[in-house]
Amino acid sequence: MRELTKENIQKKAVDTIPQYYILDYLKKNLNVDEFKIYLIDRCNMKVIDKTGDYLYFNYNESTKEITYDEKLKEYDYEIGF
Repeated sequence: MRELTKENIQKKAVDTIPQYYILDYLKKNLNVDEFKIYLIDRCNMKVIDKTGDYLYFNYNESTKEITYDEKLKEYDYEIGF
């Protein structure tokens, strides 16, 4: 898990295309300056607010949808870089 810096977020500097889509979604729907954003794996990101509450955001490559949940769903690939 790697935290994105404000510069990474501003430049949308991520590792994968699914991460780019998630970050773009977050920037359009949240004030990203108020959150810490972490790269979990190629299709998942974790967003933590100032109180410590968090959500996991996932990009589904089949449906091209971004979903979020309080728990990270397990997929067929290993979690982590």
